[in-house]
Amino acid sequence: MDPTPEQEAAVDTYGDGLDMVIQAGAGCGKSSTLKLIARSDPRRRMTYVAYNKAIAADAARSFPPSVVCKTGHGLAFDQSFLPRLNRPRQTAFDAAQALGVNKILGIVGSPPAIPTDLGTPKAMTSRIIMRVALDTVTRWCHSADPEIRAKHVPHFDGLTGKEPRTALLALVLPVALAAWADLTDERGVLKMSHDHYLKMWALSEPMIPGDAVLLDEAQDTNDVLSSVLLAQEHAQRIAVGDSSQAIYEWRGANDALRKFVGALGAPELTLSQSFRFGQPIADRANRWLHTINAPLRLTGYELCESSVGPVDNPDAVLCRTNAGAMETVMAALDAGRKVALVGGGGDIQRLAWAAESLMAGKPTDHPELMAFSSWQAVRDYAEDEDPSLAVLVKLIDDYGTAGIQAAVKQLASEDAAELVVSTAHRSKGREWPKVRIHGDFRAPTPDPKTGHVILRREEGRLAYVAVTRAREQLDDEALAWVDEVTAVGN
Repeated sequence: MDPTPEQEAAVDTYGDGLDMVIQAGAGCGKSSTLKLIARSDPRRRMTYVAYNKAIAADAARSFPPSVVCKTGHGLAFDQSFLPRLNRPRQTAFDAAQALGVNKILGIVGSPPAIPTDLGTPKAMTSRIIMRVALDTVTRWCHSADPEIRAKHVPHFDGLTGKEPRTALLALVLPVALAAWADLTDERGVLKMSHDHYLKMWALSEPMIPGDAVLLDEAQDTNDVLSSVLLAQEHAQRIAVGDSSQAIYEWRGANDALRKFVGALGAPELTLSQSFRFGQPIADRANRWLHTINAPLRLTGYELCESSVGPVDNPDAVLCRTNAGAMETVMAALDAGRKVALVGGGGDIQRLAWAAESLMAGKPTDHPELMAFSSWQAVRDYAEDEDPSLAVLVKLIDDYGTAGIQAAVKQLASEDAAELVVSTAHRSKGREWPKVRIHGDFRAPTPDPKTGHVILRREEGRLAYVAVTRAREQLDDEALAWVDEVTAVGN
């Protein structure tokens, strides 16, 4: 296939030696464009930085030999990390005991309870403090910040007020600092993760060898990796991605495309010709791009036959939440179908375990339920404050935690499944012939003061990702409310 005019423009801009940003819409050939760039100048050494290991391995097979294909973690990895990476699984309780949380905090006996917004003080066991401290370290590892600060401590439902937050910080920050000191000590007792050595590498101010650095899926790049790539002043830097698919802000990603434009003054090119689907699905994608005020618009591929409308037998159902995905799985299992859940049932299983603990009157360190002292408190909060949590509550109340656990064990592999169920987040980078959007993509409620229906921009981006997973047929009736959106917020 001959390059499109947009792809030719990208190759020409590379040839001018300029740092560059390429905004590539869903299915618009960003990987093939990077390969065109690499093949246009085989004498130069390049490093291609992929989003995950599978993409890096695939790229290594198709890029020319002059290109080294790695993930960010692959660039940072050293064999000396293996012993600590391969240690047995370490629970938060194990880590708290090994590190000596009570000793760090100077506590004799049990740690104190802290106030909550829910009215009932929260018992902060050393296990819970350790869990939050480890999550704090992870959040800091995703950032470009040189030191752990209060802003890296996660926020939790029920612990958002000033007094609960202050009490939480006093317990968590000293433990987080002690945890990082342990992780950087060769004799440390904590199990290392891949995020830990990536941060160590970034703090060492590394130089990536080669004449050019190609960053793929740049919209999902954490600040820690962006800062390293921006510092490679010896190399030509090219970032490719789709800002409208930036859906991982909640776990530390921060659109590197914008950073490259702002920090480098790099020219911004576009790839708008999609090769994944025809114009009817492109029109649905463009409706969301218009809603979130994105400048890009997609053109469907004339050789793809696509349609939008009811799909009775989809290949995939895409959901907004884990609870919605599990609800779909349970309904499919009840109907006797073989169903796969992308990413497995680990997330919903952990939620069920947490619910089980609360039902038994025990605390949990699960981030979504940590602030609650009982399952009834979760029910009350879900009913009054959080409709998405209400789906989870109903699911567990209807099927029981044992029923959820049994369903997870019945999941089929994707190859053997009649139906694939996924959250929209986990569907990123994937595609299916026939896709249905699940009803848990709910419309935002009107602002009580203005009456405007205000959509969070990240929610609009997530819907755009979902509708662009379909190649042939798309059933997006669940998203019909988009026409009622009157404003977009951050």
